[in-house]
Amino acid sequence: MKFLTSDEIFPAILELVEKTKEHLRIASAWIKGKNFETIVDRAREKGLKIEVILRSSELKDMLITDDRVFSKVREAGGKVYLCSRLHAKFVLGDKNRAVVGSANLTDAGLSDINSGNIEAGIFYSSEEDEREIEELLSYFEKVKRDYSLEVTGRLVGFTLNPMKSRTFEFIALEDISEHSYVEVLSEGKRALARITSLYCYDMGFFANPFTSYESPLFAPLEDFKKVFFGNKDKDWQKGALYSYLSSSRGRVSIATAQVVGVLEGESLEPPTEPMVVGSFVFKPSEEILKSAMRKNSSGKDMEKPVRIGVLEGSETEAFIDLQEVVSKHLLVIGTTGSGKSHFVKKFLCNLFETDADLEIFVLDPHGEYYDPIVSCLGEERVSHVVFGDTLFPIYTEEVVETIKSTGYENLVSGNSNEARNNRSKIQKVVKPSVWLTGFAEANLEDLLSDIKPEVAHVCREIYGSEAVGSQKETLCLMLRGIFSEKKVTIFDFRKITDPQTRINIAGLVMQELFRQSKEGSFKRLLVLEEAHNFAPEKGYGDVSAGRENLSLTFARKIASEGRKFNLGLIAVTQRPAQVSKYVLSQMNSQVMFRTTNTNDLSAISTYVESAGEETLALLPTLRTGTAVVSGLAVPFPVLVHVES
Repeated sequence: MKFLTSDEIFPAILELVEKTKEHLRIASAWIKGKNFETIVDRAREKGLKIEVILRSSELKDMLITDDRVFSKVREAGGKVYLCSRLHAKFVLGDKNRAVVGSANLTDAGLSDINSGNIEAGIFYSSEEDEREIEELLSYFEKVKRDYSLEVTGRLVGFTLNPMKSRTFEFIALEDISEHSYVEVLSEGKRALARITSLYCYDMGFFANPFTSYESPLFAPLEDFKKVFFGNKDKDWQKGALYSYLSSSRGRVSIATAQVVGVLEGESLEPPTEPMVVGSFVFKPSEEILKSAMRKNSSGKDMEKPVRIGVLEGSETEAFIDLQEVVSKHLLVIGTTGSGKSHFVKKFLCNLFETDADLEIFVLDPHGEYYDPIVSCLGEERVSHVVFGDTLFPIYTEEVVETIKSTGYENLVSGNSNEARNNRSKIQKVVKPSVWLTGFAEANLEDLLSDIKPEVAHVCREIYGSEAVGSQKETLCLMLRGIFSEKKVTIFDFRKITDPQTRINIAGLVMQELFRQSKEGSFKRLLVLEEAHNFAPEKGYGDVSAGRENLSLTFARKIASEGRKFNLGLIAVTQRPAQVSKYVLSQMNSQVMFRTTNTNDLSAISTYVESAGEETLALLPTLRTGTAVVSGLAVPFPVLVHVES
């Protein structure tokens, strides 16, 4: 131990730095000047780890401490901590040297007795001082851990008045972006929040002069009057404003954020009270975001997380809880080219990494799914059922209308014995069931020929031989797909030109899947691509939305009851306004890509609970491949860039 006078304190610190091999620790209420920069430069040359604790109890402290201290320590790879009650002054070199005294690390505190402050200190450097140095080291770590805040790039700002439980504003001191996330630390509580908007003030320019409560913070109202009052030349006004703006450049960014959850142990709970004004706002750690993205809306860990992409503007992976999709269904919407179908294909491929027992059935109107899915899952796991261009009636009236189109209306119309007999023949063959239909034994052509050979001939001319003669084959294809032992079955409708046939076949498939699910222990997921074709609202195109639409009937049944039998539904559409509102209302999770149509946005607003004004305003602006994901399968609404 050695006593130090004012003249000896700075040389002793330099000696300490020279003898230090690993870690330099500094505690000083105020720091500024060339002497401190010399200390840091030497420590940097030696590759020492540097940690500095400063006092920040009032603005005066930061006005005394030079802002170069922060940049200097940062350039040396060191860390700076702020402590509101710090008054101690000491320097530690590794675990064997220390300088303790009255001097702050300022030029006045480290100068000789003739030009600076009159200070005193103690230099600990011998083996006899080992215990005191260890206690000082422990004290430094305690102050740093329990009473200090690290100043890092993660610290982005401080909350402002007024604070609400779910929303708040904060002054942003680092570059941030809308829809990114921040972490708020307040009285031992941590909350995760999403930035919803940003706005910027320039302290050197005018605030809105007509909102008087803001004006005192910025340029004086009198300056505004000097430029604009009176009959001033317009070009002079332009020059005056340019000069005014150039004279001072002090910009302040204010962010509005929405609290998405409070971290309570391993769960993410809804906020119940506001954070404290002045709370620290950080960029969230990767660990916190990773943990949050694997929770569902209940704040609990996802049972079966499936990767869907990354949070927009970050590298953090985003997930959907497959268990919530199977039990409570998923809606995927977006305009053509927005990325929705690509998302669904990738999502289906990723499912099997989470649940290898799941069976998937896809109703694919345009034959878009087989190639991308088989390329990632392999032919051994994918069944491709391609229907030919066929007619497949399931109601008597459909065949009656077909016969009328041939010009032989008298054969099925009216109350003649012939008409009644012919309708009876049709009713015996045509049934809305894969098990009751007569097409297991005969084709439509056989039925029409039995009524009158000329009718069959005309139908072949109008609809084609394949269309009227392939019902047995079509039924076999349906049953082959329904009872496929492969994990993914794709029903490909691209060759079918008759819209009624398309919904008939889709309805029969859904009917049988629903029946099997009620009677068995399957775990299945049904995908309706272009759901507006299979489950229309008030009719879509040539398709009815009435009771004769078997596809709509069973889409509604699966949407409302499928969850009880482990039969989940994914409805995919670019026109949500054209999808059955009942089906929409049962979709408890949503992946929403760019949507611009007013009617579609209105439908989303009405039937998607999580689609508030903010979401609706965002949807038309989304770039391709980016979606708002909301509902029960995610922890909170998130903006996700889906994987390519």
